[in-house]
Amino acid sequence: MPITIGRGFLKSEMFSQSAISQRSFFTLLWEKIKDFFCDTQRSTADQYIKELCDVASPPDAQRLFDLFCKLYELSSPSCRGNFHFQHYKDAECQYTNLCIKDGEDIPLCIMIRQDHYYYEIMNRTVLCVDTQSAHLKRYSDINI
Repeated sequence: MPITIGRGFLKSEMFSQSAISQRSFFTLLWEKIKDFFCDTQRSTADQYIKELCDVASPPDAQRLFDLFCKLYELSSPSCRGNFHFQHYKDAECQYTNLCIKDGEDIPLCIMIRQDHYYYEIMNRTVLCVDTQSAHLKRYSDINI
């Protein structure tokens, strides 16, 4: 349901919040990408995925970017090619696309635009429209 705040507009589209469906959804995503992480890193990656799948309180754009970078850092070197980053900026627009690909499947895709962001997990979308432009903190040591 849209919420109007002042002159701004904020809209969220979220998944069903039943614990069973949320848990099943998390399990599907985790099963799809867990092999990208070494055994010693899986518990930490599991926590990041749980935060990403928290439909009751979805992360903001910066946190989505941070989670993606942390998952990339935790991934095994042979699987880092599955993480894709695209950033574009000119005088009129700016966007950042982040995704994890597994062959033809895209289990996680994050799209951050100037005035909104959304992410898809297993082809299901969470949409949030922000009223302020956000500049994402970058990670100089990560070249995705």
